[in-house]
Amino acid sequence: MLTLTRRFMFSASHRLHSPQLDAAANQCAFGVCQNLHGHNYKMEVTVTGEVDPHTGFFANVMELVAVVDELVTKPCDHVCLNDLPMFEGITTTMENIAGRIWTVIEAPLAAKGMRLTDLRLGETDDHWVRISC
Repeated sequence: MLTLTRRFMFSASHRLHSPQLDAAANQCAFGVCQNLHGHNYKMEVTVTGEVDPHTGFFANVMELVAVVDELVTKPCDHVCLNDLPMFEGITTTMENIAGRIWTVIEAPLAAKGMRLTDLRLGETDDHWVRISC
């Protein structure tokens, strides 16, 4: 099976806070990350598909870039993620951010013949979360 992975980056701020927790539980769970702070997020999006015999590839990387830039990179860059409708109703942990991004890009990529199979999101060079199917 062939896969294509493209790396993206965006810088954004957020704060970790759960409305389901009281102040003490939020402090215990999130500590200093309850304060507004930022990250230079790194994201890798991996897709698979069937090779088109006419073009020789299964995914036009420019279409992949266009979808992810329009739906994720541009809206998320240099903003507070907590203020975006995309992340409404969730605590903006890496896990939840990655899950919402997956939900947002999966169908538009499929419409272009690309099956989303892996998404990695990193807040730092050493701290990543991964969703795979």
